[in-house]
Amino acid sequence: MKNYRYVLLASIITVLNALPVNAGTRAIVEVEVIKGDSAEKSYEIITVDDTRGRIDLVGEDRKITGETSYIMTVDGGENWVMGDKPKDRFYCSEVKTDEFFMSLGDQVTNAVEFFNVKAESPTVKLVFEEPGPDIMGFKTTHVRLETNATAYAWFLFFKFEYSIKIVDDLWYAADVEIHPIRRKWLNALTQSGNKLIDQAFTDYTSKFSGPIIKSESVMDITNVRKKTTKTEKQRTIITDIKEMKQDELDKIFVMPECEKMDDDEIQEKGKALFSAGKIML
Repeated sequence: MKNYRYVLLASIITVLNALPVNAGTRAIVEVEVIKGDSAEKSYEIITVDDTRGRIDLVGEDRKITGETSYIMTVDGGENWVMGDKPKDRFYCSEVKTDEFFMSLGDQVTNAVEFFNVKAESPTVKLVFEEPGPDIMGFKTTHVRLETNATAYAWFLFFKFEYSIKIVDDLWYAADVEIHPIRRKWLNALTQSGNKLIDQAFTDYTSKFSGPIIKSESVMDITNVRKKTTKTEKQRTIITDIKEMKQDELDKIFVMPECEKMDDDEIQEKGKALFSAGKIML
């Protein structure tokens, strides 16, 4: 059930696609997650040009150092480098986009089969679509989407049943072209090999036609047997955008020496990125 939650969370946040094509641009994105009385903010610094993209996962000081975790591509999203610093040792690993999502799809499939989980295909409904305000100089359209899913499993003599409801408010720029790197990720997300994942993302992304500038989401996870519900809220917005010079970009997009990720590393990184809402870029 936890992996399934990661998959649904991945559909909430999209930020890289809001940046213009054929331009060197840097954006700062603020992400706020609210669980009960606890609220946590994080920031991402996103840099992109026509074929390169990088996300630095920074703290509240929004400073990039040699130990800042990041995700980067220099070939239009065909391959990605993931840099991290576990246990006081910085390392990076390289992975192909298609292989990454296929591995995650296999992971979800195996977990569902192992725990004998029965799940219905998520439904995504367009609640409304209306003109939105200008945000960061972009004319937006406001849509509200409602995603519902149910799943249950038997363990010994007990039945565990959950329902998930996600309400997303999205403000997208219909007049802005989606970045080619973003398109690569969208295609990979809908071709993981897991029918539930592929159908959910296909249905979700068909409900809006442009890059998302701002999102606000409320997710309710209900334990049907216990009749208890946990609610998580998430908000994402681009707070700053600026153009970048060519020499600045060349310093940012420097490929390190990396080893290819093995399957265990892919699964570990995938879980972390899904849970943090980073996987959709």
